[in-house]
Amino acid sequence: MDSYYLMLALYIFLIYWLIVLVLDRKGILQRYNISAFGPILMIRTTRGEKLLERLAEGRLRKRFWRAYANIGTILVLIAMTFMFILVLLGAYSTFTVQPEPTEFNAPRNWLLIPGLNEFIPLCAWVGFVVALVVHELSHAVLSTVEKIKIKSMGLLVALIPIGAFAEPDSEQLFGKKEEKEEKNKVATARERTRILSAGITSNFAVAFIAFALFFSILFAIQPISDKVLFVHDVVEGSAAEKAGIETGMFITKVDGSKVTSATLDKMNKAIEEKKGIIFDVLNKRGKQTEIKVEGGYEYEGVRIAGVEEGFPAANAGMKAGMSIIMMDDVNIAGYKDFQNFMNHTTPGQKVEVRTKEKTFLVELKESVQDNKGFLGVFLVPNNPLGMCVREFPTKGYLESLRVIPSSFISLSTSGWIWLTLLPFLPLPAGFSSFNPLLSHLYEPAGVLSFLGGGIFVIADVLFWIGWINFYVGLFNCLPAIPLDGGYVFREMLKPVLRIGIKEEEKKEKIVKAITTTIAIFVASAIAFMLVGPYFL
Repeated sequence: MDSYYLMLALYIFLIYWLIVLVLDRKGILQRYNISAFGPILMIRTTRGEKLLERLAEGRLRKRFWRAYANIGTILVLIAMTFMFILVLLGAYSTFTVQPEPTEFNAPRNWLLIPGLNEFIPLCAWVGFVVALVVHELSHAVLSTVEKIKIKSMGLLVALIPIGAFAEPDSEQLFGKKEEKEEKNKVATARERTRILSAGITSNFAVAFIAFALFFSILFAIQPISDKVLFVHDVVEGSAAEKAGIETGMFITKVDGSKVTSATLDKMNKAIEEKKGIIFDVLNKRGKQTEIKVEGGYEYEGVRIAGVEEGFPAANAGMKAGMSIIMMDDVNIAGYKDFQNFMNHTTPGQKVEVRTKEKTFLVELKESVQDNKGFLGVFLVPNNPLGMCVREFPTKGYLESLRVIPSSFISLSTSGWIWLTLLPFLPLPAGFSSFNPLLSHLYEPAGVLSFLGGGIFVIADVLFWIGWINFYVGLFNCLPAIPLDGGYVFREMLKPVLRIGIKEEEKKEKIVKAITTTIAIFVASAIAFMLVGPYFL
């Protein structure tokens, strides 16, 4: 989002907030049972009671909802264990590996807010609204089934819907057994667990349906061409960067011809002959343009695209953009010369590396692939334009997305982790949406061809409904109050402690201490993964 639209959105939000303040002071909001908490509106209604009664009434429906929630409780416990271990491993890896801060650690990406989080497009708002409504509605339905009063239902709005809520009677839901003497019913531990698990279960159910439809749609999409070129990296100050080529672009044509297996060789030959080249490129915003790169560029040495922190090159002060032209007494005219030199080195060997800018003395480390020396640099091997391009197999990429469901069948958790990280992984490993970029590389086929470009909009919405519901469900499974998983964990902990502790008051204190400690630990571990790279 560029600065113009960001400022426009900010002005609109401030005007909205001003209107909310005026309406709140004049008492107009209260008249319609709306509460204002700063810019957030809590719109309450009791009109949903009839809907809840229709969904919950009848013996068969009650049996269905209770069985549904009982199955969901098992899923919650499995997901709770999975998420807790994942948080532990994440915090441990952050502490031991001490990674450099990346875009994942940027404050704007801490919250999964579409449009603000650079990895989540605006169409994901549909997924958020669906996830929150389904989650809260399920709590309300199960509360009605278990005869727990619902005080109100409604939406949380901050210019746009940001949440939904259902307010069960807290005294009935969490009341003590001694209160059974009163007229109001108090939920048993089993009933309480079903009510708390229902929201997460529905998120998982919606995610399953949305993903099933999304992956089905992938079989009605085909690539327009077999291959394109993906710009993996561009060296700062290079001819490619000066011409306007950026990392993440797709090159669909070279000199008017579609990309084939021989395209790279033809391109490199044209560069060596110092001929001008015309690239048809597709940028991240889906805009197709032509970029002409004139001949006459220098080709000396091998350009450094980046350096690995903690390795010889970085420790010596070598930086991206430099060109290695000599190592010891050997001239480095290109990538092959560099590779041949490194193949004859050993760990611990001291090498004099000469660049156009400066000469460095480094001591090589051991390569992780073999026992040869390792410098720790990322090079641009393709051409002297200063860009690293790779073939992007459009058909192969589509196939890799289609086979994701098959990875869930195995007991391995890698498939589930891959699905969770999919929007955050760069191409060609990840997927965020077809629009505006990938939709230019594919077209609808078969029975859904009548949808035209609309098929990509439907696919994007289905993906984000599935992903948001899946992620919201997993996050809520964490054993940390006030999340649903925290309350479920507390209910599961009580019968375990009852075996060795007979005093009810003492047992409650221990349960509270354990759940509070785990909640603080989980919150601290997540915060450490986000901010740790800035301090380690």
